[in-house]
Amino acid sequence: MLADVARQRAALIAVNALPGIGAAKVKSLERVYGALTRLPEHRPADIHQHCKDLSERQIAEVLQALCSDKAEREEAQAKACNVRILTWLDDDYPDSLRQIPSAPLCLYCAGDTALLKQAQIAIVGTRAASLYGREQAQRFGQRLAEAGMHVTSGLAHGIDTAAHEGALLAGDSAPGKTIAVLGAALDTIYPVDQKPLAVRIVRAGGLVVSEYAFGRNADRKTFPQRNRIIAALAKGTLVVETAAESGGTLITANYAQTFGRALYAIPGRVDVHSFSGNLKLLRDGDARLVRCPEDLLDEFGAFDFGEGRPAPASAEEVMPPGLTAEEQALYQALGHDDCSVDELVERTGLSGAAVSVALVGLRLKRRVKDRHGGRICRA
Repeated sequence: MLADVARQRAALIAVNALPGIGAAKVKSLERVYGALTRLPEHRPADIHQHCKDLSERQIAEVLQALCSDKAEREEAQAKACNVRILTWLDDDYPDSLRQIPSAPLCLYCAGDTALLKQAQIAIVGTRAASLYGREQAQRFGQRLAEAGMHVTSGLAHGIDTAAHEGALLAGDSAPGKTIAVLGAALDTIYPVDQKPLAVRIVRAGGLVVSEYAFGRNADRKTFPQRNRIIAALAKGTLVVETAAESGGTLITANYAQTFGRALYAIPGRVDVHSFSGNLKLLRDGDARLVRCPEDLLDEFGAFDFGEGRPAPASAEEVMPPGLTAEEQALYQALGHDDCSVDELVERTGLSGAAVSVALVGLRLKRRVKDRHGGRICRA
């Protein structure tokens, strides 16, 4: 029996390396033949007759893979770089993925695979994130990790990076870790400059995971496929910042709804295009509005900082040292978005002259910076 399971695992690993052969086609083969290991006993023409969703070329590729040493080579490379390969036959394979129609045949895991079965929140958003979006993703990532929720995202630039960084800021002692799901193989991480972040995640007790065999590069198909894993693993998906038209964030949001997962969005500025997707999700009732990490933690029953441990301060409560009273008022009024001088006057109640003087001081102290259109934001 153990030998049969080992052969079936090897078959899944070998077939997983073939592009275009996913869960649906493997399941159709298993419905007819019971296990992939039995396919070499049959003629390709007969297999094609019973499994019309596979082309003759694909059947030939499957048979060739099953008769090769591909699985052994993948396992050897995994062992050499401290990677574990899980198939859907393994007990450690997460049920949250096993239940979806497009379940990955394999998961290549670097780090703590136990996290796959533990409570996660996905944080997603645009690569071209605003300062406000990045700060919110980091704030949510840190607070969720401190409260014991794992933070799952896609290792992309922008919101993904900020969410991972936030969870890492919680520190090694925090019960929550961060999980990065890749759109490429573990040995071909994309973007390339994100490899140091992936290493930090693993070293901090987190997990980096991919469904792709070694050597698979990222392409236009791999990222939407990656997004379904993010949505399926998490109890809920938080959209931090996204435009309305299209993109990976909305693909992840659609997957979350399809899989019956909770979908959330934070509000953004109505006059900033990069938040138009958030506003559409909220307007249409597809996502629930959240303002702070506690909104999520209260819902999932995970909000517990521990006895005698104070809740960490939010970004708004952290005031840089050495500011005058007027400079502090402006810094607080800026919050996490950008403002015009007139808006700062309205928010602070200071005169225009006092605001101008305080802004000069904040610029000299490198606490604010100027943006397009005469607007100012925190540096």
